[in-house]
Amino acid sequence: MAQPRRGSLLLAICVVSLSFSVYPTASAQLGNPNPDINIDCPDETVEIEVGPGDSRVGTVQCTLENPSIHQEEVNITVDQLNLDIAYPGTVSVSAGSEETFSITWSAKPGAGVATLTSEVEVIVSSFGVGAPCFTCTSKSDSVKLEIMPFGRPTIDMVPQEISLDYGESTTLNFTVQNSGNDEDTLLIGMDNQSGLEEFGFTFEYSVSTVKLQVNGTKDVVLTITASEEIADGSFTVLLQVSSELADESGDSWVVEENFRLQSIAQEENFLATSVDNVPAWAITTAMVLAGLAVVGVIVVAVRLGMSRKSGGDVDFDFDLDDDFDLDDDDDFDDLGLDDL
Repeated sequence: MAQPRRGSLLLAICVVSLSFSVYPTASAQLGNPNPDINIDCPDETVEIEVGPGDSRVGTVQCTLENPSIHQEEVNITVDQLNLDIAYPGTVSVSAGSEETFSITWSAKPGAGVATLTSEVEVIVSSFGVGAPCFTCTSKSDSVKLEIMPFGRPTIDMVPQEISLDYGESTTLNFTVQNSGNDEDTLLIGMDNQSGLEEFGFTFEYSVSTVKLQVNGTKDVVLTITASEEIADGSFTVLLQVSSELADESGDSWVVEENFRLQSIAQEENFLATSVDNVPAWAITTAMVLAGLAVVGVIVVAVRLGMSRKSGGDVDFDFDLDDDFDLDDDDDFDDLGLDDL
C-alpha cells in the first residue's frame, strides 16, 4: 500500500511544481501558492421559534474564502447539537474567490428554551486537478443559536349551566396549565366581567394570577354570587386565561372556556310595588276611596228600593259626608279597613 500512496504524493508534487513553472505571473497575482481556506459566519444569534405554527428552523449563511492560486474542494462539518441539521458536505471554491453556503438547524415542536453554540469546521480536501492536501489544516467559526420561549396557556373546565336565585352563591371549578416551553405567569379573568357585575353578579377567584413551570397546573375556584336586587337574566360567560410570556414576546395568546349563567329575581309584592313610580301608600289610599264609593252606591240603591215598596213619596237625602264621616274611626272600623 505504500507504493501507490508514494506515487500519489509524487504526482501531487509534480502538479504543484508544474503550476508554479507554467503560471509564475498568475501565482504572484492570485496569492498564496499553498492550498488554504478561510471561513466566516455571522456573529448574530440565530433565533429558532418553536411554538405552534412556527417554522422551528434557523438558517445562517457562511462564506468560504480561497486565498490560494488553486481550485479547491472544501469539506464542511457542523455540530448537530441534538437538532436536525442540513448543510452541504463539500463546496468547490475557485482560486482567489469566495463561495457562500447555508446551514439550517431544525428543532422539535415545543423544544425547551436553550442557548447553543455550533462549531463550523472546514478543510481543503483536494486542490488543482484533484491532488489531496496532506498539509492542509482545518479552520473553524462558531454560530450562536437560541431556542426561543413561547407562552401557551390552556384551561380545562366541564361545560355547565349555573342558575342562581337572588342572594344565592355557588362555586365553579376549573384548571389552568402552562403548555409553553418556559416558566410563565398566567392571568385569569372573564370577558365583560364589569358588565355582569353592573347587572348584579359578583365574582371572586381563589387566584387570578399564577406562575407555573412548564406543564405545571393550578386548580382555580370561582365563587359567583347574585345580589338581592338582581333581575332575571341569562348569559353566556367566557372565562379567559392569557400568557404573560406571550404578551412580552409580542405574540399575545388567550384561551377561553364558556358556561351558562342564569339569574332569578325576587317575586314582587303587589302592595309593596309602585306602579309607574306611584308610591305604594298612594295606591292603598286610592283603593280605600274606591271602596267607599262602592259602599255609597249600594246605600243609594237600597234607599231607592225602599221608596218604591212604600208606594209613597219618600224624601231621599243622601250625603256621603253625613253617612260616612271620614274622620270617624267607627265608620272605618265597620268597613274592616283595619285588617288591610
